[in-house]
Amino acid sequence: MKELSIPAGNRRSFVRNLGLAGAAAGLAGSVKMADAQTSSISDIDILNFALNLEFLESEFYTYATTGFGIAHFQVPVTGSGTQGSVTGGAQVPFSTSNSTIRRLALELAADERAHVTLLQNTITALGGTPIARPAINLAALGSTYFTSETNFLKLARVFEEIGVSAYGGAASLITNKTVLTYAARILATEAEHVGGIRAIINEYGVSTSLFDTDDVLPPPTGTMFFSTNSAAITAIRTPAQVLYDAFAAANATSGGFFPSGINGNPALGTSSATAAVTDAVTFNFSANPVPQTGGVGTATLNWSTPSSVQYVEIRVGSPSGPLFATGTGSGSATTGAWVTDGMIFYLQNVTYPDNLTLTASTTLATAIAVLQGVS
Repeated sequence: MKELSIPAGNRRSFVRNLGLAGAAAGLAGSVKMADAQTSSISDIDILNFALNLEFLESEFYTYATTGFGIAHFQVPVTGSGTQGSVTGGAQVPFSTSNSTIRRLALELAADERAHVTLLQNTITALGGTPIARPAINLAALGSTYFTSETNFLKLARVFEEIGVSAYGGAASLITNKTVLTYAARILATEAEHVGGIRAIINEYGVSTSLFDTDDVLPPPTGTMFFSTNSAAITAIRTPAQVLYDAFAAANATSGGFFPSGINGNPALGTSSATAAVTDAVTFNFSANPVPQTGGVGTATLNWSTPSSVQYVEIRVGSPSGPLFATGTGSGSATTGAWVTDGMIFYLQNVTYPDNLTLTASTTLATAIAVLQGVS
């Protein structure tokens, strides 16, 4: 899908200027125990929760590329809690030694092992004890993901999509700004991972399937190259919502990829009854590309806004352009046969009409029409 939706105001991503995660020793020297959060869920708890996920990812990629686990590469797997074994992993028969997918997999494996070490050293620097690797079942969704490089991509996408949303969901729980900065940099790395995976899935024509209701499928099965919503941002998953996918069950404390549960604070160890957090504003086409005849199309636009937005207008071409439709905070409207390729629709908040000036400050989101058959 070439649809593009943008929220109002300055939404420059805070990760745009972040580089790759730095050396673990550099972070270890920059945080102090006094900075650690002391509430019931501490920064150490959040980092240990993330370490469970990094153990899972690093074991998956390392087995897929080498046939060995991360301990073979001197990555520590001991720590607090119950140390478990890894089952279900195998080396993927990549097509050639120069395979693009194999090169991607090797880089993913190296990055995720580095993330494990980075988190372990950070937890130690904060005065905590890193968790041990929990029991991991890499074949929780079946062993076929190790039988071919295209099947490998399917599971790699799931892990990276969850990783991006997990760091986003945990961000509001972190109090130490240095820890938050490095978590953001790991998130940026995970986002680069998933972007690369989605592009290769499209290039190789790999079919994919949804893993929860907020998943966004890449081409060729889906239509969007990026896993963003109508506000051009990714979903976020709280720790409990991450476990919803990892355990493959709601309100569970074990199962799926973690057959004996995870290590760390028990308050973070139960799955949610729901999947990802959805965002308040949605604005999209029922179909995009828009079906067209003779160079013009007819489109249906759908929108949903927070309860504070009582009335909206949809303008064409600019925030104050020709009026297309009016409505309440949620609804839909269908155009006539006049939509052209690249036409931009603006969802404007007109809840407070007195002296209202329709500008970017009142824009809730935008949507760009793409006509079917137009490259």
